[in-house]
This record gives sequence, structure tokens and C-alpha cells, in this order.
Amino acid sequence: MTHRKEQFESTLKRAISTMLQRDLSDPRIRGMVSVTHVAVTKDMREATIKVSVIPAEYEKLTLHGLNSAAKHIHGKLFKQMDVRRLPFLKFVLDPTLKKQAEVYAAIQEGLAKEKALEDDADTVNSEEDTQEPTS
Repeated sequence: MTHRKEQFESTLKRAISTMLQRDLSDPRIRGMVSVTHVAVTKDMREATIKVSVIPAEYEKLTLHGLNSAAKHIHGKLFKQMDVRRLPFLKFVLDPTLKKQAEVYAAIQEGLAKEKALEDDADTVNSEEDTQEPTS
């Protein structure tokens, strides 16, 4: 990947994030929308924008709203950015954050179970220590 392409993707990601937070007022776009990754094709004609939507119940509606507003976003970005050509925008859901949250929840659940087992073992050991020995 060339440095120029990386730079362009970073600039595009920042501009789209800012636009989603400030300039877009589509009622279909709900919840917290985060741009997680932007990938531009080698010929710079298409950009795939991965977004994460929280809460999950708004994902489908928000994605539909973003793809419907893609031409509008494209026009605003073209005026805002100093480029000769701006790629066609395609929004897709990024499942990465959701998977990370599931893994984190599973780890937390495992740690809680382990702590509960340790607490139970400590309770059993302390009860054995407090009992009087039988002769």
C-alpha cells in the first residue's frame, strides 16, 4: 500500500466521521455511528467505509440511511476536500467491535466464575479450620 493511499484513506475517514457527527441529519441514522476503517481501491474509484453502530438494534436502519445518503455525503466531501476525484462511497457494517465486546464479556464471565470457585474453596477451607477435631 502506498503512502499516498494511506494518507487519503485517513483523511477520508476523518472527514466522514466529522460529517456524520455534525452535518448529517437523516432520521434513519440513529445511535452512535463510528467509522472504524476506510479502504480505497487501487484505482481510487470506490471506497468501502466500515462503520460500527451502537446499539445493535439500529444497525440495519442506520446502514440503509448511510447508503441512501452516500451521494449527498459524496457531494459535501468533494466540496470540502481538495481533490480532483473522490471515490464512490459504500458503507458496510464492521463486526469487529461487536466480536471484541463478546470476547471481553466471555473473559469477564470466566473470571467471575473462577473467583466464585475460589471463594467457595476458601469458604470450605475456613469451615474445616474452625471445626473442632474429633478424637
